[in-house]
Amino acid sequence: MGALAGVGVKVVLAGLLGFGLRRKGFVTAELAQDLGKLLLSVIAPFAIVAAATRPYQAELASSLYTTLAVSVTYFVLAVALGVAVSRMTPMEVAERRALVCLSTFPNMTFIGMPIVAELFGAAGLLCAVVANLVFNLFFFTFAENYMGSVGFKLKTIVTSPVVIACVVAVVIFFGRLPVPDAFGSAFAMLGGAMAPIAMMIVGFGLAESYLGELIRNPFGYLAGGMRLLFWPVLVLVAGRLLGLDTLAVNSATILFAMPCGTMTVMLAARSGRAYRFCAQSVVQSNAMMFLTLPGIYWLIQIWP
Repeated sequence: MGALAGVGVKVVLAGLLGFGLRRKGFVTAELAQDLGKLLLSVIAPFAIVAAATRPYQAELASSLYTTLAVSVTYFVLAVALGVAVSRMTPMEVAERRALVCLSTFPNMTFIGMPIVAELFGAAGLLCAVVANLVFNLFFFTFAENYMGSVGFKLKTIVTSPVVIACVVAVVIFFGRLPVPDAFGSAFAMLGGAMAPIAMMIVGFGLAESYLGELIRNPFGYLAGGMRLLFWPVLVLVAGRLLGLDTLAVNSATILFAMPCGTMTVMLAARSGRAYRFCAQSVVQSNAMMFLTLPGIYWLIQIWP
């Protein structure tokens, strides 16, 4: 429980700090956007590559292979169940499709990677790297077409610093490429700011939202409930019962306990369909995460 309390305090304080700074006007919308770019373009890539500079270990390699299998299985099942659930709602077609993507795709890069790194260290972050590559594969094949996005270029993702860093990390680790200690330490130092900045960015987003709109978004609770509770609990239970690698299951559980991904909002904005529903649901799930994530981590702790 000590680790849970420590991480919980860090997450909540960083989120509250971001919320307060944005509400009081100390952080402008432009600065908040720039910090997001800094996180994705500089800080996160350094942290990802730093995680791969550890010596090759067969046990860790096994964890990465298990993470790959768990991630692929998750996305296939999440899409299938999401489509089935959405068809039982009275929502319009565009919103039903948005519900599928919101409940399937978590905020894995902005929030998931920093929290996994905080909880499980560099080894956990490497698991998150593998899961992130699977995320991109499914998102930019299924989600982009399913949401009817227009003008969204796969090239912009393939050339993004985070994706490049993920590929470099995998090559370094499995290729057993030596990285000088000085570089590894420098990368780790730069990447150390990933978690607090990510949670401050969450606080910025919450500060710009109106409570009334979030409360009056009933199907956002459905997306958030599947995203924050149903899937992570299912991954944890299935992983434990099947006796899968502990690090892989723990990392995947936390990654799939993250709020609805902002990338779905981007697709909705570009296609001009269900944008308001997506935006409200993402903010709503970010707020809910502060209540659900401690419970998910507690389950991980009591079921080793």
